[in-house]
Amino acid sequence: MPAITQLIPNFLGGVSRQNDDKKLEGQVSECINGYPDPTYGLLKRPGMKFIDKLKNNAGTPFNKAALDSAVWTFIDRGAQGSYVAAIKGSTIYAWTVDGDWCTVTNNGASYLTGTTSTDYHFRSIQDTTIITNKTVNTAMQAAGTFVANSVATLKLLTLVETFEYTVTIQHIDTQVTAQNNTTFDDMLLYDAAGVNVNHHLIDAIKATIEAQHTASNSDFDGTWYLEGYTNSIVIKRSTGTNTVKTDYSAVTGTPVAFSIDARGGLNNTALEVFEDDVTDVSKLPLESFGGHNVKILNSDAAEDDYYVKFVAYDTTLNRGRGFWKETIARDASPGLLASTMPHALINTGPLTFTFGTISWTDRLAGDDTTNPQPSFVNTKINATFFYNNRFGILSEDNVILGVANDAYNFFAKSALTQIDSDPIDVNVSSVRPVTLTDVLPAPQGLVIFSGTQQFLILAPESGVLTPSQTIVRAVSNYEMDVNISPVDVGTTIAFLSKVSGYSKLFYMQLRDVDQNPSVIDISKIVLEWIPNSIDRLVVSPQNSLIALIDRQDSYIYLYRFYNNGDKDVMQAWTKWQLTGTIQDINILGDDMFIVSQHEDEYTLNKITLDELPTGKVSVTSGNSCLDMAARPFDPGTGNAVVYDSTNDVTKIYTPYSLFNNVQGTILIADPNNEAGYSVRATPKSDTNGPYFEVAKDLTELENGMLIGYDYNFEVTLPKFYFRRDEQTTDFTANLTISRVNVSVGRSGTTTFKTKLTNSKEWLDVKEVTAIDSYQANSEPVQPEYRFVVPIHQRNINFELKVTSNQPYPVSLVSMMWEGNYSPRYYRRA
Repeated sequence: MPAITQLIPNFLGGVSRQNDDKKLEGQVSECINGYPDPTYGLLKRPGMKFIDKLKNNAGTPFNKAALDSAVWTFIDRGAQGSYVAAIKGSTIYAWTVDGDWCTVTNNGASYLTGTTSTDYHFRSIQDTTIITNKTVNTAMQAAGTFVANSVATLKLLTLVETFEYTVTIQHIDTQVTAQNNTTFDDMLLYDAAGVNVNHHLIDAIKATIEAQHTASNSDFDGTWYLEGYTNSIVIKRSTGTNTVKTDYSAVTGTPVAFSIDARGGLNNTALEVFEDDVTDVSKLPLESFGGHNVKILNSDAAEDDYYVKFVAYDTTLNRGRGFWKETIARDASPGLLASTMPHALINTGPLTFTFGTISWTDRLAGDDTTNPQPSFVNTKINATFFYNNRFGILSEDNVILGVANDAYNFFAKSALTQIDSDPIDVNVSSVRPVTLTDVLPAPQGLVIFSGTQQFLILAPESGVLTPSQTIVRAVSNYEMDVNISPVDVGTTIAFLSKVSGYSKLFYMQLRDVDQNPSVIDISKIVLEWIPNSIDRLVVSPQNSLIALIDRQDSYIYLYRFYNNGDKDVMQAWTKWQLTGTIQDINILGDDMFIVSQHEDEYTLNKITLDELPTGKVSVTSGNSCLDMAARPFDPGTGNAVVYDSTNDVTKIYTPYSLFNNVQGTILIADPNNEAGYSVRATPKSDTNGPYFEVAKDLTELENGMLIGYDYNFEVTLPKFYFRRDEQTTDFTANLTISRVNVSVGRSGTTTFKTKLTNSKEWLDVKEVTAIDSYQANSEPVQPEYRFVVPIHQRNINFELKVTSNQPYPVSLVSMMWEGNYSPRYYRRA
């Protein structure tokens, strides 16, 4: 039986759920609180620094009930600052990531009717965060009120002496004859000093209406208004006292319809009349009253109709000369009902926000046929986004992008013609039911996600989306959890899918626009390891990291990779257990911010991902391996560390509540003051607040203290097999492991545990200690070290685990096992 050795060059393969004889070199059975790094090896994760408790404007910490089941979100404004916000009921709270309270002026409380995080969607750009309540049905404003045929316009085209001009109102004729000295003004403008009912048209119409009033003809009841202009007379009717007004006064009653006809001159073409519409714009008069709305029919088809209104140059009188401008139909809704649309949380200052409705641009032209409502009206909105200088909305199976460079406008500017900047409203028709839930931009176009299918929206020719050049292509058919937004991982896209009992993480790599993307299940190696309670994905492309979070648990599942420009040379899964219950997490730059809840309070904490633990820690720098690491806290008595001489104990007050029956750790981190050790501390409290209690007088060490909680770094190694090559293990051979040599980098105290295969008890293994030393009053961390762990067991009879629960770093670099190998008299072919 020959003695052999075999090297495991690193531990960067992460967790694998395959059988041990199928695991690749560097893969492990379990890894808790590990952080794979291609330079330093498998590290103990960085510690979590305490920032502050979440408090209200009075400085009082929120208790558990106050923010229980709140909906959390992070707002990243880069150099302008970052924030964390929470929606609880109809109230919005906000804090900086340093824990400072922000004042939120809430003008949209009635919109916040959601009860869970799945009821809201958040999208931030610059100083604005768009908040969408996915449970609210959108709506249009009430349509305009309009009484048809209540305004008429008589247009005089030619005036010839002896010609008769007849106007028929409510079947009563009024007729005048032009004389050789009759002018347009005589016919159309009322002059009380020169009334002539035989030759002046406006005088005759007034006289006819008054005569019908006198005769009590109910067809003429109400107030009539006669307005004379250069080539026209405008007639209006409303409820009110029976009278005729010629002073251009505004209509005060409710409009009343009436019938009218007109004829005159040669072939009866010298006098025209219209009420609500004309066949073309040439029929419009030169002058009118401001706001006069007329429909232009053009043809019998409704699709080419449009509307104009008169705009007077004289804005004081609001009548006379002016021009006709395209406008909206009088009986059409003017626009979106803002109270049912997404709202905006606007950062108005370093510590101030305003929440309220968005000023959506009204519909300015056309009607529901020529300038239709967006397809999201009367449905729920699932997501918003910005793309190609357009604001977009996902609703059911529709993608709606607003007017280019006019963020909150979803209506065309004109019903006469379509231009490239007009809104885009497309349907992603499919052979299966589709509800669109989220979107991510990509160089090839806009990737749209639903629960069962993924689509690409693009403009194949110009690359710029326009109403006439936008197309939709289905690119893949993968199931996705619609409540978890996909994330951009630099050059790829990651999304989560759930099945009974566990979750899967997929990578999507887009290719050419005429090719389907490459989609890979990157969680296949850890099948059934990721629970189906995951409810958020967080990504840090610069740190090559994806975090899967359950926001009511203390675990984070991490996927870390390293790409050398050609391929991923490191792909590793690991799991972190944090102190406290996670409420939300986001990665801003190189900092992972964590909102957590423990006992009866909420805290804001931070893990700096690129600040790798070195063991060189002071109270102002370095990264200790402590969770909720903080300095002792003065509770208002003037002292943060107090010695009780009666009981010979030191009280070290903390800035947060302590876990019941969970010991804390006091790390002496000042190299000028007996650094190099830590002590366990008992959680207690008195009238001044919570504190850690330790034996003896440690007040002299106050300036070098860090307080917090240890966390356990734990790596369970797979069974050892002789490998003939990287892919082949000899699992039938007889192999006895004599010892294991573990090479570590910057590491402190490390413990090795083993248990027999059928046992449930892990036992500490005392490694062989070489004669060595470290400098007094310094951290017990060696830059490099080799542990020799005696085993003397068959490879299939034991399991080995590497652990560390001290506040010092661990860096597992490589391992070599030594043992006796026998192929059992069979030659391996």
